[in-house]
Amino acid sequence: MIPNQQPTRFALALLVSLMGLPGLAAWAGDLPVTGVPVPELADFDQAMQDLMAEHELEGGVLAVSKDGCVVYQRGFGWLSESYPLPENTLMRLASVEKPLTAAIIRRLIDFGDISLTDHVFDLGQPGGGILHIEPWEDLGNDELPDITVEHLLHHEGGWDADLIDFDPQFAAIYIAGQMGIPSPPGRENTVRYMLSQPLQHTPGTEHHYCNFGYMLLGLIVEQFEGPPHVDAIREHILTPDMWVPATELIRGRTFRADQSLREPWYICPGCYCSNVYDSGGPSVPCPYGGWDHESFTGHGNLVASAAPLLTFLDNYAVSGTNIGMPLSTPGGGWHTGAVDGTSTIAQQRSDGINVVVLFNQRMPSNDPDLARTMATAICARIDDPNTPITWPTLCVDGSWVDFDATSSGFGGYDDPFHTMDVALAASAPGVKLRVKPGASNWTGTLSMRMRIDAPFGTVTIGQ
Repeated sequence: MIPNQQPTRFALALLVSLMGLPGLAAWAGDLPVTGVPVPELADFDQAMQDLMAEHELEGGVLAVSKDGCVVYQRGFGWLSESYPLPENTLMRLASVEKPLTAAIIRRLIDFGDISLTDHVFDLGQPGGGILHIEPWEDLGNDELPDITVEHLLHHEGGWDADLIDFDPQFAAIYIAGQMGIPSPPGRENTVRYMLSQPLQHTPGTEHHYCNFGYMLLGLIVEQFEGPPHVDAIREHILTPDMWVPATELIRGRTFRADQSLREPWYICPGCYCSNVYDSGGPSVPCPYGGWDHESFTGHGNLVASAAPLLTFLDNYAVSGTNIGMPLSTPGGGWHTGAVDGTSTIAQQRSDGINVVVLFNQRMPSNDPDLARTMATAICARIDDPNTPITWPTLCVDGSWVDFDATSSGFGGYDDPFHTMDVALAASAPGVKLRVKPGASNWTGTLSMRMRIDAPFGTVTIGQ
């Protein structure tokens, strides 16, 4: 049995005050709300305020689409100490990335690059396999060559973290120590180490949720599409043709200094871990060095705003045996994501209504699963026959421009871009620019795929 090598956590005598982390404001009463107000869905505002008050959450995004239109997208709380969290805030997705990885794998299958029955590892078996990675020591199990792509998609690769109390994706320091190499070991060395360890079950016989298996799928994607993994998703799954600009789906990074300014702080009060980049040094807040976030490619690396996830839910199965498959009719299912400092869910309904919840706070126990709790409450409100909803028809996603603003923010409704030059510099093909009433004498060339509209009144651009 492998000892538990999850990042070491300890509770401080006093929980770290939120004010003790840079950029955070202590929780106090009603939180600021950003995004287009939607009077018909005011109950959603109250539900978020109630849950966030109950659990003293600092930041969250709730977004809802109906029949392909994002009818509600609002931010709650703080991006930093005095800056309200925009509704288009980027947040770590955690395991909500897995369905996106599955969709790319399904595309590789459809194009004949791989098949469900292809062996994952090329370990000298007849017919070979996809990944050419040598075990660190002797092969840990004779059945490792039998693992297929389908096994990984369905969490049936044969690994069982519950039996060995060990998730290799959170064991960078331990694996590096065993191999005698610097921490973090990276993806390939992690695979080499795991190829020298025994399986807990015969592949294909039992389902056990496995981050490592989806990391392997991420490596398979990059072998055929080239790194980084996110580029394949941008090119084939959530594309500019679907009105998803590259600015809304990016690679996640381990440390705050390397993250996008559009990301909030990830909060886990009292959670401290050994730093995977400096295991002998001071402990760090677990979301910032308790794991090697870059190595989570395939199962939990990505950072995104809510709108691209709603687009995904409109087009692909999010869970079950068909995870990642294109939809011909509205699907049904959900996928959650959770690491310290992150709680997310992508909820797919069979009536054409989809829900995304992103929170930047989670304790290690994940009890309760706050994003799922919120999505469940929203779905219950939608389904309440005693108070039917009159659904709005205005689509509220996209980036906002306000020529009357004195400075530019991140393109949210309440912190819009204030000039066309700033908006275009921050945009990518597939952007929807929604302009508030006003006028600008800007002239120039529009050289990318974009949609420009003025939903609330007349706008004049040009001379």
